[in-house]
Amino acid sequence: MSLVGDVLASIRRGGREKVGKIGLEGQMEELVRQAEEARVGVLQALGSRYVELTSAISDTALLQQRVSSTLQNVTDLHTSIDQDIISGVKGSVGEVGTVVRRWKEVLGSLDAANMLLCIHTNLEDAEKAESNHRFLEAAEHYAKVETLLLEASEKEIEGELDIVKALKEELVMGRTQLIYSITEVWQETLTWEEERQSNGGYSVSLLVQPMTSNLSGKDIQQMLGGLFVLGELHRQVTTFGRNLMKNFFEPIVQQGAEVKAMERSDGMVVTVTCGGKDSPGKFPANLVFSQLKNLFMVLDESLLSVVICSKGDHTTTLMHMLGNQIGEELKHLLIKDCIADAVPYSRAELSKFDEVKAAAEEFQNFLVEKGFFKAEDKSLMEYAANVDVVFSNKACAHILERARSLMKQPLHVTVSITPLEPSGPLIVQSFSKGRLQKDETGRKLAESTMRLEKLLAAKSLNMPKCQISSSVCELVELIYTTLEEACSSSPEYAGRLLYTVHNILTLYSRVVPIAHAHELATLPQQAAIVHNNSMYLAHHATFLGHQYRPRLPQALRSTTVTTLDQAHELRKMAASIFLKAMQGHRAALIDTLRESVCLDSLGCDVSRAGKAQQGMRQVIHKLQLLHRVWQNVLPHGVYIKAISRLVGSVVEEVVSRVVTLEDISADAALALITLLTLLKDFVPSLFRVEGEEDPGPGEVLRCVRLWGKFSELIVVLGASLQDIENRWAQGKGPLAHEFTPDEAKQLVRALFQNTDRRAKVLARIK
Repeated sequence: MSLVGDVLASIRRGGREKVGKIGLEGQMEELVRQAEEARVGVLQALGSRYVELTSAISDTALLQQRVSSTLQNVTDLHTSIDQDIISGVKGSVGEVGTVVRRWKEVLGSLDAANMLLCIHTNLEDAEKAESNHRFLEAAEHYAKVETLLLEASEKEIEGELDIVKALKEELVMGRTQLIYSITEVWQETLTWEEERQSNGGYSVSLLVQPMTSNLSGKDIQQMLGGLFVLGELHRQVTTFGRNLMKNFFEPIVQQGAEVKAMERSDGMVVTVTCGGKDSPGKFPANLVFSQLKNLFMVLDESLLSVVICSKGDHTTTLMHMLGNQIGEELKHLLIKDCIADAVPYSRAELSKFDEVKAAAEEFQNFLVEKGFFKAEDKSLMEYAANVDVVFSNKACAHILERARSLMKQPLHVTVSITPLEPSGPLIVQSFSKGRLQKDETGRKLAESTMRLEKLLAAKSLNMPKCQISSSVCELVELIYTTLEEACSSSPEYAGRLLYTVHNILTLYSRVVPIAHAHELATLPQQAAIVHNNSMYLAHHATFLGHQYRPRLPQALRSTTVTTLDQAHELRKMAASIFLKAMQGHRAALIDTLRESVCLDSLGCDVSRAGKAQQGMRQVIHKLQLLHRVWQNVLPHGVYIKAISRLVGSVVEEVVSRVVTLEDISADAALALITLLTLLKDFVPSLFRVEGEEDPGPGEVLRCVRLWGKFSELIVVLGASLQDIENRWAQGKGPLAHEFTPDEAKQLVRALFQNTDRRAKVLARIK
């Protein structure tokens, strides 16, 4: 019988006999001695293991038995004190207080020793469980150790701080080793392999090996449970989810990858193959959902259905955790690259989208059932069901994208338009290798793109004959097709289509100058075509609102439906682009005159006459090139104005240079006459346009600024003093009409030597 038992037996035999102070203290001292021996034994043993780093503890079981026995004795004594001694010795208050204090000291010492011993026991049990692949059990032991160490820190056990610190370090090393061991097994269980194929494609395989390292299905649950308790499962699932998105889900949705599953002796293999020359491209939405469903079923059977933890009726599987990690990303991928792509562009094909909605709903319900999606999450179905908004957004985006692509097409593929005659058809001709060819394309454009002109009376707001890009004809047809659809659509969708037409016209002003910037800066024809295209679009934009307002849905008829603002912007753009091109051509002509013709030095250096004529021919060649590329492209009136401005700039430069010469020798005058006559004889040919009436003899004089002055200058250069006096005719002759008195006097001084005759002529010019 134990010491405490003897004490209790003596108390019971004595009944209410007073227990002596010496006997009670003796019993307590014996308990204190036993408790101290047990505590010191525990501290020495743990210290030698964790502080002094000796190999092992051989008497752990014995220490555990001693501590447990002593704790039981103390508990019995505590019960005796409560039930017998305190009730029997009510007068001995001081003695009872002493006994209670001694009891608390004994209990505190033994409790601290027992806590340290429990920590050690859990650490040893964790190591044994880890070595046997009982990862969940090992992780739970480490969790208990962490809790006990926290309690030890809170109780501030003195004298054992070194041991507590060493036990904390042991916990960290043990947890780290366990995490490393489980991670290795996880990586062995899930193996990713990538293979390049001869046709340019590639395949990615996932091998799930449930038997790796002698693991069974239950052991996989132990592994995942261990990672969960250790707080590492979230990181592993995140990495696994990213790999699934990159290697499986994205290729299936975006590239039409094929999924194949095969069971082998070493596990289940899932292979996704995509790319290559024989790849069919993106799959239809129905097939995408089918492929993903098969993939989830295979992964669920082999891995994702493993239960990680259970709390009451709620069970958490790997599928739940994977859904929490990548569920939103997968939904966005399916909405953006699968369901949205499946929405048709035209209302006639909307009925086919019902199959996609059914497939999306079935797939959503399947993943909710498996736990990947939450039951209240209906994103896929809601997006698919909200087809009106999706359809209108996509249809309008498709129209704008189509319009943008037309704006970027080459400008030089052109068709010719002519004004409408009172009872004749609109003529549309396409160009091929410089020849006019009337073909099916031309007839189709005549029937479709020019309907606005057919509504207008002949010679009333008609586009003049010119060339426009065939892509602009298609763009106008797209605008009319869009407005026709608006007339038969709901008010909401019709309103979106009207704004889309407005945006097309706005887009043209922004895209074309940038998309064709190089051609506009280097090729004269391109600027002329863009000018015509812009004016043609503006011509149609002027009447679109008035033409379609009576046919639009009733809700839109009372609002202002017009594109007049864009017509104004398009005309400004046309003028700006062509004016910029004209400025470039003018600068090039003036530079050639100044650098190659050199009229300033020709008056006193006749040897430069040959080079001057060569320079003038360069100027003529530039004008001839512009005549050739512009005459059938620009409207006749626009072409006449443009070529007149350029010729006028050349003439103005020539006249101003010659008039300011201070000395012109007779030979130089003849050279100047030859040079200027070369230009004068050429210019009338610039006003002759194919298909137009030949201009009269006065056309150049009427159109070209300073042409009369230029012609009179040629006469003056070859005239005598008498001829000049006669042509001045007291300020009423042709010379006086073109030149000021100062200019005429300057020419006389430059051409003739200082004589009395010259002085008289100069005196009469006033």
